[in-house]
Amino acid sequence: MVGAGLAGTSAGLWAADTPFPDACRIVRRRLGGPAGWAGRRIAFITDVHYGNFFGPTDAAALNRLVRAQRPDLVAMGGDLAQTPDTDLAGFLAEWRPGCPTIFAPGNHDLGESTRGSVLRQARAGGMTILDNARETWNGLVLVGLPSALRRRQDLGLLDVPGLKLVLGHEPDVWPSYDQPDLFQLAGHTHGGQVRMLGRPLALPELGRRYPLGEYTTGKNRGLLVSAGIGCVDARLRVNCPPEIIVLEMT
Repeated sequence: MVGAGLAGTSAGLWAADTPFPDACRIVRRRLGGPAGWAGRRIAFITDVHYGNFFGPTDAAALNRLVRAQRPDLVAMGGDLAQTPDTDLAGFLAEWRPGCPTIFAPGNHDLGESTRGSVLRQARAGGMTILDNARETWNGLVLVGLPSALRRRQDLGLLDVPGLKLVLGHEPDVWPSYDQPDLFQLAGHTHGGQVRMLGRPLALPELGRRYPLGEYTTGKNRGLLVSAGIGCVDARLRVNCPPEIIVLEMT
């Protein structure tokens, strides 16, 4: 996604952001939900890429930042690991956010095969895995879909009434989620990781139409694309700092 030589090209023209954790920002967004969720918080993190420029020290820092937001739920949007067989022991030893964590797998978590060890490790570490699965917590419908680049997504899970909070890793699949009262949390793009003059330098497949930020339609549907936490190809971010999104439910 990013070439290592870009740092010198950007010097003096664009601000090189310090990678996680120093430059990490907290993005707050209000979202109307069921009455039982009023006043609660959901912390959304994605694209950690543990094992790729991200180790146990970074995991401890991420845990501290998330805990400081006092979330009632953590939603992980995929690519927790760099590969489907990455050893998550160092991450899980530090991960104590003080609330439940739900996790839907991204393309790096699944790799080319249908399953790796990442999902088994995350489940054993206490996370709730939503892999083509749906749960309802206190009136809020939570749907987790696997990476559309790796496997078929069961869109029938979206055919229920009420607000559906969807963890779907790739944002460009959003138009196919055509049910009303739906809000998708996505990552995958890293916001481009390097942005020049407000535009991403390069974007991955299924991440080119909706690269970063919030999008809405007239059918009470929303999409929020996070710049994510980690890096791919180079430990470098330019005008695109890592972020934790906090949904403040109203």
